[in-house]
Amino acid sequence: MKWLDPWHDVADLGPQFAATFEEVLKREVAPGHPLYGVPVQAIGKRDGSDDVLFQLLDGSGRVAVVHLTWTRSPPERPPWPGTAIYASFGEFAAECMRRDHEEGRG
Repeated sequence: MKWLDPWHDVADLGPQFAATFEEVLKREVAPGHPLYGVPVQAIGKRDGSDDVLFQLLDGSGRVAVVHLTWTRSPPERPPWPGTAIYASFGEFAAECMRRDHEEGRG
């Protein structure tokens, strides 16, 4: 995967970050949220925000950008946490990551 600023690989942050993001997401989603009960793996993080890119491990090839809320009193009420689902990493790269990168150039 090719990452463009401000997005980067979660692995670059250290071994515990992916697990932490996955645990926070699990705590925040409730029945009625599109990711409720869907196994995920954190793969990307946007600098300067609470946006995390998750690979959906349901065999679909989809990814989701989730704006984690870091709530202490779970779970959130749908539609929170805010989520955008893309058919593939390529679609995410074209529709989200490239836009974020171009906006960051000023």
